[in-house]
Amino acid sequence: MSLPRHCLFVGVFVLVSALLAPQEGSAQVVRWRPASPLDPEALPDAASPPSLPDLTHRGLWYGLETTFASIQPHDAITGPQPRSLAWSTRAEGEWVLSGRRWYAGVAHSLGYGNPPGGERGALLIGYPEIWGRAVWASRAGLAYGGGLSAVLPLFQRAPDSGEAIVAESVRVVRPWDFAPFAENTFSVQPYLDARIIDGRVTFQLRQGFVLQGLVAKARLPDLNVVSRTTLYLGYQPTYKVALGLEFQEVYFISTDFVADCQVRRAVCDDSLRAVFAISPSIRLLTRVFQPTLSAMFPFDRTLYDSVQSYWAIRLGLGAVYDE
Repeated sequence: MSLPRHCLFVGVFVLVSALLAPQEGSAQVVRWRPASPLDPEALPDAASPPSLPDLTHRGLWYGLETTFASIQPHDAITGPQPRSLAWSTRAEGEWVLSGRRWYAGVAHSLGYGNPPGGERGALLIGYPEIWGRAVWASRAGLAYGGGLSAVLPLFQRAPDSGEAIVAESVRVVRPWDFAPFAENTFSVQPYLDARIIDGRVTFQLRQGFVLQGLVAKARLPDLNVVSRTTLYLGYQPTYKVALGLEFQEVYFISTDFVADCQVRRAVCDDSLRAVFAISPSIRLLTRVFQPTLSAMFPFDRTLYDSVQSYWAIRLGLGAVYDE
């Protein structure tokens, strides 16, 4: 996949934005308090993709998501290897700093996986992530903004340790969120958000970049510049149920890993840069709790080409508490 084709995703969002340009009042599908024209806080509550909170949530957001994956490792010299299990849990909290316009958050991840060959698995502690973001929104359901997050390498792992080898499998479970398990690596992640609500339909985009640099030796490239794209299409057939389809793309713009793959495979194939995943979901919407069930499947190769393939089930629970 070439870089121009990568930019097509953003173009699709712009086109859909024009077609779904909402009229005032069209986004009142899920609303917990009356929308007074004089109340700047009267914004609609909206269904969001499993990997992101509502862009304009009204209070404290707490999210807990666990992903269970069945992984098929690459074949060994002696033949195919048995499938292994991995899971990843992410807990996050995000606070409204001012008027549903400014937000700050923190997240932490845990993971577990087995290295190839059926050896004993290991529990991994991910690096914490902190962020701040701003958003402009209207009562019609249009919202856009951006933010900046940082993943802090508070501890180090030996590059050849069992935990570092297991991390190669755990990272593929959430390919767009690989930074907390990128050992000995500091990551800065700027991004832009946009969302449109038109009646029962929600369309959301997050376009961001991951800028990574090693702080110590690791089983990773020395430097990564990675693009992350999240596209979400949601539909609410009823007041309390939201169906969704989330599409994730991770695109390696600049990394030594791509060059290494090209040498190892003797093929200068640009498709080595792109990683895709699709995730259908169903979410229950209540005033406080929002449980979510979703599945996830990759397209083509996996992150860093660490494993051959996988499939995953995602269980999420979000909660919104009024200020």
